[in-house]
This record gives sequence, structure tokens and C-alpha cells, in this order.
Amino acid sequence: MPGGQWQTQNKVRPGAYINFETNDLVATGLDSRGAVVVPITVDWGETKKFIKVSSNTKFTEKFGKPLGELKSIREAFKGTGNVIVYNLNGEGDKAKATSGTFTVTAAHGGSDGNKIVVLVTVSLDGGATVKTYFDGNQVDSQVVESVTELKANAFVSFTGDLPTADATLTLAGGKTIPGINESFADFAAGLDSQIFKTIAIGTDDDSIKLLFTLKVKQWRENEGKNVHLITNNYNAADHEGVVSVLNGVYDGAELISAKEAVYWLGGAYANAITNSLTYAEYPGATDCERLSHEEIVKALKEGHIVFTYNEGADGIDRVVVEQDINTFRSFIPKKNQDFRKGKIVRQMDIVSNNVQHIYSRFFIGKVDNNEDGRNLFKGQIMKVILDPLVKRGAIDPYDPDEIIITQGFEKDAVVADLGLKFIDAMEKLYMTVNCK
Repeated sequence: MPGGQWQTQNKVRPGAYINFETNDLVATGLDSRGAVVVPITVDWGETKKFIKVSSNTKFTEKFGKPLGELKSIREAFKGTGNVIVYNLNGEGDKAKATSGTFTVTAAHGGSDGNKIVVLVTVSLDGGATVKTYFDGNQVDSQVVESVTELKANAFVSFTGDLPTADATLTLAGGKTIPGINESFADFAAGLDSQIFKTIAIGTDDDSIKLLFTLKVKQWRENEGKNVHLITNNYNAADHEGVVSVLNGVYDGAELISAKEAVYWLGGAYANAITNSLTYAEYPGATDCERLSHEEIVKALKEGHIVFTYNEGADGIDRVVVEQDINTFRSFIPKKNQDFRKGKIVRQMDIVSNNVQHIYSRFFIGKVDNNEDGRNLFKGQIMKVILDPLVKRGAIDPYDPDEIIITQGFEKDAVVADLGLKFIDAMEKLYMTVNCK
């Protein structure tokens, strides 16, 4: 269903067009969890496809490396179990090896196919034991009487006749086609049809950050797809849908740079509902790239996520998100400082997503646009969306009279005005102690 924001009542397609506005500048069954999408470049596996992974995924079969060596996916899993992976590389050439007419072909293109070795041990009765190794590790073993009994495994397929003597087949000729900027354009276009909440991209290329910033603006403002880009050092976006990570963290001696830390934050952001990520702990982090007080204040004002080292009075030290903010800074009366706070924006997205769901599933084409129909729609908004948010502490109790549903300029148009006050988390304590 189309959606997004509206300036005038001139929409053609049936849909829910929703604006959030504020009246003045200020100083300070609902689930919005979703998937984080992680682009990678690896030399094995399917390319240019969206692959949902979990803790049960056989990562070496899928991507040619164990999870521990796939740092972006590993970090994303620290924030959420809902991860979608996209290999930006091209399909590449498949590695092969032959012995007589017996041919072994890698399951995927890419240079990691050259890490495959197949050992054939011929038995006295004419059968054979065929073992497949990937990067020195045995990944398959079959005992067969003929090649027709051999089954392809996750790494290779077989054709031809079995060798008549023992043979070692070392595959060669595998070639990777590296992903380029056009690969990111294909990736962005493919995301149009995917369901997700955040995209995490760590890169030094500002043109890629700009491409996805424009896509996020398009999705949020024109299509009602409330998604977020989590990237590094890109406050130039100046938008509530783009989050910028400025510094990295340490896991023991290992540096997880800002370009790599975006994947944890992307996962944590995708997994957050009405909770704040201010002072959220980075799992496993022992320290961070430390900034001075002045540098932290400057970074926050400029719209960056900063990791800071938090010494605990209980002896437990943590590395935390200093403040749950996005890159939006161009405040105006209709769009104030609330829009820079991640918790509040996610709560707005919950309202938007659920209104779109209710309207498209139960009202478009099914309910008459008269007073009774509009009152029914109002009642569903209150019962299904707003009342649970009040109970969850995401919004203040609201006045039903401030929810106004009217007919628009055209007979099939519905205009809804909701007066809501979103609640933020405690962040700043100002205390006075009177000593007597």
C-alpha cells in the first residue's frame, strides 16, 4: 500500500498519508521490531540475493567463512537475531578440477572455490570414497559404487565417470567479480521489495551514504516505509531516518571501528521498540575510541552517535551509547527537537506503521466514508494503537476529542488529526542538595 507524507490533498493512489508536526520548538498487539540488512563482499556463496540468516545458519556453506570471521554479520547479531545479508559481489567464475572424465565443479563462483579439494579413494570392488574439503576442513564424505550415486553437496557437484585410481582434485579457476558502486545501486533497488527496519552500511564512500540517504527519504516520505540508515560519520544527512556513528569500540585488543560498529547499532535499532538506546551497552566492548568532554558535546550537537566509557560505582565498567539520536538538526516549528531522538522517532513509526496496517487491511474499499465509518476508524486507532502505547508509557494519556477524523476534499478522502505527546527516556538529571 502506498503512503508517506502529504502537503495537499492531491493523492491519486488509495493509501494512508501521515504527517507528524509540532506546534512550537521545545528544549528537550504493537511491535516495531524488524530486520537489519547487512551488505557484505565475500568470495563464496550466492550473490545479489537477500539471504535471511540466523544462529542456525551454516555460515561457511553460505559465505565461505565461519560467523566469527564475518565481522559485520557477527556484530549485527549482537543487536538482533533478525539479520538479512546481501553479497554485493558479482557471480564470478566457478572453480573446477578433472581427473579423466570425472569433473568436480564448485557450487558458486568466486575465488574461494579454489580452496576446495576432493579426494577420491578407489576400493577393490570398483566403488570409491569421495571426500570434499573446504579450506582444509572436511565438509562431506560419500561412499558410492558409481558416479550416479554421488550427490552434490553445499560446495561441489560431480559429473563424468569415477576415476579408476586414487585421485586428488584441487579446484582452480575460481574468480570473484568485485562489487562496485553500481552494485550498491542494484542493492538499493532490490530493497524496494524487501521488508526490513534498518540498513547498516559502514563505508568511507560518501556517494554511497548519499545514495541510501536519498532512498531512506524516498521510502519514508513518499512510500510510508519507515526505515532507517545506520552509517558512519555522515551527519550531512540531517534527517531523522539516518543515524551516524562517529567512533569505534574495543573488544579486548580488537578494534571494532565506527565502520564496523554500525552493524551492532543497526541490529540494536532494528530490535528496539519503545525503549531508548541512550546508555545502551555495546555487548562485549571493553573500551572505546575515547573522546574528550568537549568533543562529545560537539559530536552530539552535530548529530552523531558516540560511544563512551562509563565507569560504574559498582566496579562494573561499560561502553555505552552516549545518546540515542539521529542526524536531524534543521529544527523548525513543525519539526522540532523531538525528531532527533531515536526513541521518539521509533514511537512515531509505530503509530504510522499501525495506522497504515489498520487502514489498508480493514477500511480501504470496505467501509463507507461517512460519520459512522470515520468513528469506527477512530475507535480502532484508539483501541489498537494508542491505548497500548499509553500502557507501555510511550505516549501520555490522550484526549479523544483531540482525535479528529473528517472527510477530505474528495468523497473518498479521509483526514485524520491526532494530538499526541510522545514520551522520551530520562537522560539529564539536575539536582540540588541543600546542606544543613
